[in-house]
Amino acid sequence: MKNKKYYIVVSLVLVGLSAIMFLIHYLVFGQAVNTAYYSLMNLCFIPVNSLVVTLILERLIDYKAKQERMEKLSMLIGLFFTEVGYKLMRLIIKADKGGKNSITSFNNLDDVKNQVEKHNYTIDMEDIDLDEIKDVLLENSNLLVNLISNENITEHEIFTDLLMSVIHLRDEIIFYKNDKNNQLDISHLEKDILRVYKNIAMQWVDYLKYLNKSYPFLYNNAIRLNPFRFSQVKKIY
Repeated sequence: MKNKKYYIVVSLVLVGLSAIMFLIHYLVFGQAVNTAYYSLMNLCFIPVNSLVVTLILERLIDYKAKQERMEKLSMLIGLFFTEVGYKLMRLIIKADKGGKNSITSFNNLDDVKNQVEKHNYTIDMEDIDLDEIKDVLLENSNLLVNLISNENITEHEIFTDLLMSVIHLRDEIIFYKNDKNNQLDISHLEKDILRVYKNIAMQWVDYLKYLNKSYPFLYNNAIRLNPFRFSQVKKIY
């Protein structure tokens, strides 16, 4: 209601100023016909001016606003990986024999993304430490809730799916009874972990692309934290 009154007042003030300037022009130059003629000519261009303002400038403003929202969202994604993502990836990837050390080169991030998309996501539940995963997720439970509550994440489908899958896994692990003989629960958890694994790997590559473009120094740090890299342990016979 206050905004409506504000716009009405502003409109009346602008119309009043136009009338005053018209009157001043007439009093100074005394050419009412010419003044009216040029005033009407200017009115003819109002639709074009409106077109420029509404369709072009408005879109530019919307684009700028969207870029700012995406920048803030990228910062939230960075926070997620710093607090949760890298730890979670390490805990999951160590159970994927085909995933460990599968990504070691970052010369071309498109190739890395292609690798991630085509990777055969499998895990050995014997190598999954559910207690560690549970601890990581519970320690960052508030962060996950705050992230999923942020209205900006709806513009980022991959990150939204990732958060939903991580929160779902957290809830499942909370109610999981540590019974390795219950194959039904184990199988269900395996599917949930694989869903998180796929989503987090895809988001990780997109995050690397963002860092490489916007923050090269942070990008160099990120690839040094490569969650797919595991030290090669030589067996001694």
